[in-house]
Formats: sequence, C-alpha cells, structure tokens
Amino acid sequence: MKFRFRGLVSTVAAAVMSISLLTPVGQTVKADSGDFELRVLHLNDTHAHLDNVARRVTAIKEARAEVENSILLDAGDVFSGTLFFNKYEGLADLQFMNMIGYDAMVPGNHEFDKGPEVFAEFIKQAEFPIVSANIDYSNEPALNSLFKDEIGSPAEDGTIYPAIILEVGGEKVGVFGLTTPETAFLANPGENVVFENEIEKAKEAVEQLEQRGINKIIALTHLGYTYDVELAKQVEGIDIIVGGHSHTQLDEPVVFNEDTEPTIVVQAKEYSEYLGKLDVVFNKDGVLTSWNEELVHIDAKDENGQYLIPSDEEAQKLYEELLGPIEELKAEIVGTSDVFLNGERTFVRRGETNLGNLITDGMLAAAKKAIPETTLALQNGGGIRASIDKGEISLGEVLTTMPFGNTLVTLELSGAEVIEALENGVSKIEEVAGRFPQVSGMKFTFDATKPAGERIVEVLVETENGYEPIDKDNMYVLATNAYIANGGDDYQVFKKAKDEGRMTELFVPDYEVFNAYLEEIGTVKATFEGRILQSIHDMKSTDFGFEAAQEIVARNIVPLEDGKFYPQAKVTRAEAAAWLTNALMLKAPENVNVFTDVDESHPYAEAIAAVKDAGIFNGYADGTFRPDQVLTREQMATILVRAFKLQKKDMPVKLSDLGHVSASHKANVEILFQNGITKGSNGKFNPHKQTTRVQFAVFLQRALNK
Repeated sequence: MKFRFRGLVSTVAAAVMSISLLTPVGQTVKADSGDFELRVLHLNDTHAHLDNVARRVTAIKEARAEVENSILLDAGDVFSGTLFFNKYEGLADLQFMNMIGYDAMVPGNHEFDKGPEVFAEFIKQAEFPIVSANIDYSNEPALNSLFKDEIGSPAEDGTIYPAIILEVGGEKVGVFGLTTPETAFLANPGENVVFENEIEKAKEAVEQLEQRGINKIIALTHLGYTYDVELAKQVEGIDIIVGGHSHTQLDEPVVFNEDTEPTIVVQAKEYSEYLGKLDVVFNKDGVLTSWNEELVHIDAKDENGQYLIPSDEEAQKLYEELLGPIEELKAEIVGTSDVFLNGERTFVRRGETNLGNLITDGMLAAAKKAIPETTLALQNGGGIRASIDKGEISLGEVLTTMPFGNTLVTLELSGAEVIEALENGVSKIEEVAGRFPQVSGMKFTFDATKPAGERIVEVLVETENGYEPIDKDNMYVLATNAYIANGGDDYQVFKKAKDEGRMTELFVPDYEVFNAYLEEIGTVKATFEGRILQSIHDMKSTDFGFEAAQEIVARNIVPLEDGKFYPQAKVTRAEAAAWLTNALMLKAPENVNVFTDVDESHPYAEAIAAVKDAGIFNGYADGTFRPDQVLTREQMATILVRAFKLQKKDMPVKLSDLGHVSASHKANVEILFQNGITKGSNGKFNPHKQTTRVQFAVFLQRALNK
C-alpha cells in the first residue's frame, strides 16, 4: 500500500490558465507573517459524469499550480447517474481520481447503490483514503477489513478511517467524514452497515483530532446543506465544512461565528459543472482569518463557443478508451417518442411529468400481466435521473434515466397505507427530495402549506366507473420498485408490508419493464394528465381559469406562494419569460447579459436570456428588456405565437377591436384566435389591457395542450 503524505505542491507546472476563466466571488485572501495559507479544491455529486473529465483534470492541475499549499477533496456520490457507472461501477471515475491525486473522499449514499461489495472494490483500487466517522463497518464482511478505527496519520491508500491528518506545507490539517444516515434507506448498504448520528460522531472526531494537537479541521460531508448548517451551529472546532448531497451551488462561503472562531460551509453544485476553489488563511492558533471561494466553471466557453479550459491529453486519451464500450451500449434503439419526456430533477421531484406517467404506466402494465389484481403503481422521483429527447429512444438513454436496475415488485396495501405512502412522498417537497411519487392508476391532490404527514387532501383511484375516492379499508395491489419496497426513500409503510409477507417479487429490472412497454405501445405520446395536483387557497373550482392554474402549477411552470396563485395579479415581462422557460424546458445560453437592463444578478436573468435565445422575446430597439413592465395582451399573443410556432389559418377573425391592435402584433392576435387559444371576451380582445396571471395561465394551458 502507498501512504498519503502531501508536502509543498510545486508552483512550476503546465501553463497557468488566466484568472479571467474563473468566476470571482470576494477578494483575494492575504496572510500575515506566520499565518498559514491553504487552498481546498473540492467536488461533490459528480455521479459518473465524465464528459468533461479531461477539462476537470486540467482545472485541478492549474488551480494547484497557482499556490504552494493545496488539498483535493471529494464530498461523495461519485457513483450512479450515467452509463459509465452502469458499465464500470465507479472504477472509470476512480482512474481519473487516481490520475490527478485526491487527498480524501467521504462516501455518499450512492456509493452503496450496488451494495457493500461494489463499494469495497472501489476502495481497494483507490489511491487515496476514505474518511468516514459515522458509519460502523465492523459487521460487514466486504468492508470491515478495509476499515481502521484510528486517526490515519499518515493515512494508507485504499483504507477507511474516521479521520486523517494531512501534512501540507509543514502544517497538519485534520479531515473527517460524515455521511447522511438516510443512506440506510436511500441506497442498498445491507443490514450489516450501521449509520450513526452525525452530530455526535463529529464531536468525537473533533475531540480526537484536537487531542493530537490538530487545530485546523475540515469536515468532509455528504449530509446536505441544511444539515451542514446544523453541523456548523452545533459542533465547535470545525473550521471548514466541505459538503455534498443536496447538489447546492454556494457561490461564496456561508459563514458562522465570524466574530469568534469562524466555521465556513462550501459546496460545488453537481455533475462536475464546477471545481470548488476555496482559499483560506489560518492564524498561528488555527483560527480562520480570511477566506475566498471561487467556483471554476469547467465547461465555460468563449464567444466563439470554444471551451476556455483545455482538455488534459492523458485524461482525454483514457476517456476515449473508456468511451468505446459506452458508445456501443448507447446505440441500440428501443423505442420512439413524439414528445420530449421530462425527467429533470426539479420537475420529477416536485410534480407530475409525462415521463413519470410513462414509467409508472409501464410498471402497472407489467405487474398486471403477472398479478391481474394490480391497480396502482408508484415510482419515486429520485429513481428518474434524466430526460429523454423527442425521437428515437436508445438503450443508453433508458439506462441513463433509470440507472439503478431496480426490480419490479407488488405490495398488498390498504387504502390507508396508500395514503400514508403518498404522505411520505410529499413530506419533503421543499427539499426537492427523491421520495416524491410519480403514480399510475390514481390521482391525488396535496397541500404543501400543511405540516408533513397532513398534506394529502384527496386520493382518487381508477375504477371501471372512472376515478373514485380511495377506500381506506379496502386492499389494493400496488406495483413499485424493490428499492422503496424495502423502505428506500423512507417508504417505511412499504417495508412494513414487505416484512409482513405482503410483497411479491416479479424479478424484472426497471429498464426491461420500460423497454417492453415502449414496444407494446409503439410511438410514445405521453402527456400531462392531472394525476398530481396542488391545493390553491385563493381560487375556487368554479373560478375562471381554475383548471388552467392547477395545471400550470402542477407542471411546475410557476410555483404557488404560501399556497396562493394570485390570479388577478399582473404578469411582468420577466415573469412571462420564466413561465415560458419552464413550460418549454428552455436552456439559458452561456452569456446571460443579453439586455442592457438585465445583468447576471437579476433573478430572472437566465430565463430572460433563454427566451431571447429562443426568439420568443426580442426586447426593445434601445437594447432593453424592461423586465418589470407588465405584459399587455397583444404582447402575450406575440410571444405565445413565437413560443409554440403557431401558424396562420384560413379562417375569419371575429374580434370587433382588431383594428385597435398595434401593427406589430395584429397578425399574431389573428393567429392566436385562429388556433383557438383565444376566443375573445364579448367579441373583443382588449389588446392594450394588462395581462393577469390567470389569463396567461389559461392561454398557456391551451397552447400547451393544442
């Protein structure tokens, strides 16, 4: 085994990239004589995203070359997310991690997706240590021989420690690791791996390091930002918390106890989009005196569309070698879709999507063939990892969307237990948690303003007579995946049914279920169906536009504010841009500074740039967008025609005030009428009136469903 012992990092390296490539946040740190300067490079939640790994290697090398003292840390979830994991089970990522030289990694919950054996093989081949203070491996045969219950100093590669001591520039830095205890039901660690309280174990780790004379301490965590904040508040002695799990982008450190002994929290979003570059200064007592975080955008491009960070030649060569088998795997065509299938994280974890509908319909169809009594299906949104584009569907896309290979099972549940499961599913919608339920064979309405456990308002189940209220005392057969049937994502009600012998295993992996359903139905035309709705407190079901508002909210096009839609509020141009960006799944261009009055700090900057890039909004002749200006009805007509590419039809337009429409909008008002998006009000369009939220919702709903 090798030993980890990092001294000074040479400042003589390959050409250093211009500082202009980075996104500066804050001022450059400066040290007084006797102080210690350290650069902490960090990534988290890369999830087998290796497309930019050669640029990632370059970014790390160049960030190291700028300073004398640096360390490189990974905050977990290297596993799961792309075909690289399906094919190599983490070992492809590991080759690059070994190539660049990591100093430590904490296990994420997804490191246990394939069980202890797969993670153990990853550790054995790692040329760096694993830090893990709140996991008890002692009863797990695959991992207990790799764990040493001691402070690693120096730490051996391929070994798990609660904490390690790194020697950097003649100074000693302690690093300990914490993993979310929810891993017990978020992944598949088995019954022998025990997850312990992170606060208690953090206090123990800090005390042990301090007893060794260490006064510079880093917590490397896979807990999520909310829990990192609690860690900073409850545990003294931690200087830096390098976090993961919540996929949070922290553009600058979040600071606690700034006036005494500061603790700072950092995190670098997800999927290798950014390399976190934290520069800190410790005084002689190990207290932080200054800090600065920069997120290096690894995929940043110049005005010509060229990457600003070049690919490392050695890493690129290895990537291409590993890519060969992946490309072969991706190529097989398994279906065709006439529509974009939405599997984006923030959509499948907050509401209904057409991909969620398609997946659960496939689960229900497959389960019915084996157990005809099956009437319901439920899939956790966290098990849907990517969207599928319109057109041919490849096996590669399917495996990227459903990378875990979970098998199909059925559970016998009472109506009350189904409701309890749905309550769990919506209990952490604020955290965009993966437990959110996509469903088939039923519809439900929830109220996110109510306490968790009291949010389900109504559940309807599909019967021969249509949808009827669920019977709490009746028994139902529900299809789901083996992961949540075993209590994954905290579906404890499912695990209870399993433990009581009410589960039937069907032994078919999720991607095979999906592929078989694609073959069965032919070309996919999946749509929004209103299976999952939210309560709207300031509208009644008889109000104009109520169903449109429900759909717009359910599609995650616009969020409710404290349960309210504010139907009569006016829609600004910026808000309209945001609604259309969400409705059409538009992507913002690299440069979002496209109007003189909207810079990158504007809350709607990305949406405004996206609609400009899509040709929906052009702005004004003076180069402004005027984001706070209220949208008129004739302007609404024009942007909807552009957004949905509506075409002129050969039919008369019967609007008595058509002559009052501005010349630049008249043709689009006519097209809107001809396509049935507007019928007018009492024979009028009222082109210069301001657009209300409910009016925009109605018109947008009609355009979406045309």
